[in-house]
Amino acid sequence: MKKKVLFVNGHLNVGGVENSLLNVLKNIDFDTYDVDLILFEDLGDYASEVPKEVNIKYYDLSKAFGPIKKCFLDNIKERNWFAICLRVIFLLEKNLGPWVLSIAKPLFKLQKTYDCAIAYRVGICTDFVGYLVDSTKKITWWHHGTYDIPQNQQKRWIKVLSRFDRLIAVSDSSKKMLNDNIPGINKKLLTIPNIINVEEIQKKANEPINDINFTEDVTLLSVGRLSPEKGMINCVHSCKKLVEKGFDVKWYLIGEGIERDRITRCIKEYNLENNIFLLGSISNPYPYIKNANIYVHPSLVESLSITVLEALALNTPVIVAESMGPKEFIRHKENGLLVDSTPEGLADGIVYLLEDNHIYKQLNEDKSELLRNYSPAVIMKKIFRLIEVG
Repeated sequence: MKKKVLFVNGHLNVGGVENSLLNVLKNIDFDTYDVDLILFEDLGDYASEVPKEVNIKYYDLSKAFGPIKKCFLDNIKERNWFAICLRVIFLLEKNLGPWVLSIAKPLFKLQKTYDCAIAYRVGICTDFVGYLVDSTKKITWWHHGTYDIPQNQQKRWIKVLSRFDRLIAVSDSSKKMLNDNIPGINKKLLTIPNIINVEEIQKKANEPINDINFTEDVTLLSVGRLSPEKGMINCVHSCKKLVEKGFDVKWYLIGEGIERDRITRCIKEYNLENNIFLLGSISNPYPYIKNANIYVHPSLVESLSITVLEALALNTPVIVAESMGPKEFIRHKENGLLVDSTPEGLADGIVYLLEDNHIYKQLNEDKSELLRNYSPAVIMKKIFRLIEVG
């Protein structure tokens, strides 16, 4: 008899966590496991790539949030009793504690008891699995590069985690960070990195690019959410320094986020409209990574950094802002450059790589030995063991 496994995530839009989840779903043994996936925000760009064996359930929670008065008036008008009930439960939970969330169980009509339920993100996904799902085993994943639970929420977070058997970190440094911040969590902690499917990445990288000519000038590429912690605006400041030094560069940024307007203004202020370009969200960034001269990763914090590993899979030389995740696998001047997470640090790293042909060629070499540690075979073995044994 197949074991019943549930995954819970917000959406499947383009993003590192979602890409990681998709890779897990693509490598599940469906002869052994019956898999459900619950989403709350959106189906998303990756939904079409989810294996047909996965049963996707979508609950729109968006209308249960926002200003209280507007939320109630809008939902009463639309007779959205689901959202109204949820909002009331969320209000009660703030005063009475997270256990109140269990009252919402009938709203979701979950009739299965799972052998293993996995919250692939902390937050609402962890709350949902913790209090609304019946499961023999409960697991949650931590993908953040910083410990960002506010002090006044620490007791609540510890209560939620008490309902889980395992807390999974994607790197050893992330595991240490969690152990340092959550009392008594050590026995529940386990490190399982994200999957890097080199074969699939290389296949997708061969798809054509119609909007960019990568044969001209020096081409730089950065992929990431346009948000403060990802440091994408530092690409603009660095680009200005490179142009002032006489380098004719084309720097492409893939991603969307709250800092798009700020980055756009900065590009105009520096008159870099012909040097740096916002490409928006792209579900397949691999052809761009493959064809760029250098992949630059400016993120200030990373728990692991999937896109850096993907760039290594395509043998594109990488320059990475130093943070705890990438430091676990980047060996400075051997398989990448680790630099200060400042505009000056990024610019100096780029100049160094452009002017040292020997190092550039070395960073352009095959990384298959390193990437074997992140292969589907290695990582799924750990996940199957997690589901079966714990």
